Order: sequence, then structure tokens, then C-alpha cells
Amino acid sequence: MKPHARLRLIVIYVSAAVLMIGTVGPFLWLVSSSFQYERQLLSRPPQWLPNPIVLDSYREIFEGAFLGEDSGVPYQSRIFLRSFANSFFVAGSVAAIAVLAGAYAAYPLARLDFRGRSTLLFGILASRLIPGLSLAIPIVLVARQIGMSDRIVTLVFINLSFILPYVIWLLQSYFKTIPMELEDAGRIDGCSRLQVVNRIILPLALPGLTSAAILAFMLSWGEFLFALLLAETPASYTSTVIVSLFATDVDVNYVSIITAGVISVIPPIAFALIFQRFIISGLLSGSLKG
Repeated sequence: MKPHARLRLIVIYVSAAVLMIGTVGPFLWLVSSSFQYERQLLSRPPQWLPNPIVLDSYREIFEGAFLGEDSGVPYQSRIFLRSFANSFFVAGSVAAIAVLAGAYAAYPLARLDFRGRSTLLFGILASRLIPGLSLAIPIVLVARQIGMSDRIVTLVFINLSFILPYVIWLLQSYFKTIPMELEDAGRIDGCSRLQVVNRIILPLALPGLTSAAILAFMLSWGEFLFALLLAETPASYTSTVIVSLFATDVDVNYVSIITAGVISVIPPIAFALIFQRFIISGLLSGSLKG
């Protein structure tokens, strides 16, 4: 191997190692910290590896859901699993509805040449230029006025309104990569436009649909602002709200916050690892179409 090629290879590997440490390192530190006592976590110099391994915070969360108020387990730990299920319901519902609605909205934008198409595409994207914070007060007031506050379904619709434009843009870009000849063949065989979409386009667009679903799931999973403003009882709390409740006016339970955070990131990471082949294929295919 030539010296300049060897040097380039070394630079690539060193850069990849630094990037991996910067990306994965903080999460590994959080995982390690979740197995420590509070005094170990706050010790100086810091203790990077747990010694001994402590499972108290995990036990509080997983056993606390089945214990009563007189158990001594903090209130936040006892309702965390319920809030975790709420987050999963919201994120899963948003992902499913966004992909279903986004696919049928993206197809005409990708295939049909109609007047105002570019303006409509720009309008969909421009709707996401409005900060969610500027809409928070009107949305909360309207939700309370019509009796939709403190409901999980309200969070689903709010998250969907913010995430659907992303999904439409991603899918319309991906649909353009599917050869038009396949649609023409389907139309010649007697398929209607809707049948072409259902039988040809959507099956071929599975990588793009999966990428859009994972994107929608991750974006809605970590939503905090509207979940905090609209949630009033444990029945509608999401995991992001409960994590914030571990910090009270009189105490901050750092280990519990870290533990809840570690548990909360498991679903998006699991989805990304399971469907990474589809995600990479979907994103790259959509980006290659000019």
C-alpha cells in the first residue's frame, strides 16, 4: 500500500473512531450511570464504570407499577411504565397514520403534473417553518375549549400535523425513483390509478415507507412541549413528561432521571437497528432523484 493511501486510511479510521465516541460515548455513560448509586454518580473524580452494579432504580420503575402509595416507591417511578405505554401508543399511531395518509398524498405530487403542484409542495414545506412554540397557546386553548385536553388522541393529532409534511416530502421524492413503465404496464392490464398505487407503488416503496415510519415514530416519541401542556393526569402523561417530573422543587433524583431516559430510548434504537436496511435504502433512493 502506498504511503498516501495508508495515511488516508488512517485518517478515515481515526475520524470514524472519534465520531463514534462522540456519538455513542454519552449514551454509554448514561447506561453506566443508571447502574450506580447517587453518591457514585456525583463523586469526584467521576466513576465511569459501576462498582458494584446497582439495580435499585430499574427495580423501582418495573416493580413500582404494581405497588401502591404506601410502598415507599416515588410517584414518578410508579407511573413511568404507564407513561411509557402512552408514548408508544402516540408514536405508533402517528407513524401508522402519517405513512398511510402521506403515501396517498405524496403519490399525486410525485406523478401527476397539475397546475399549482409546485406551490402546493412549497406550501406543505412552509407549514413546517412555523415554530411549534408559536402555536402552543392557541392549540392548548382550543383543545381545552372543545374538551380535548388531557387526552392521548389529542397528542396524536397534534404530532401528526407537524410530522405529516416531512413524510409527504420524503415519500414523494421516493415515488419518483420508481420507473413509470411499471405503472404504464399496470394501466394497460386494466388497473385503475388507485389499484396501481395499492398493487405496484406501495409494495415497491416499502423501504421508503419504512424510513418514513421510523422518522415519524422518532419525532413523535421525543415530543415534550405539547405533552407537557396538555397532560393533566397520569392517564395522559408520556414518558418525556415523567422524566421531567423526577426533578422537583426540593430534590433531583439524577439516577432515576438517567434510568428513565435509558429506558425511553430503547424503542427508537430497536426500531432503527431492526429496520436499518430499509431506512438506508429508502433515504438513499429518495435522495438520488433530482
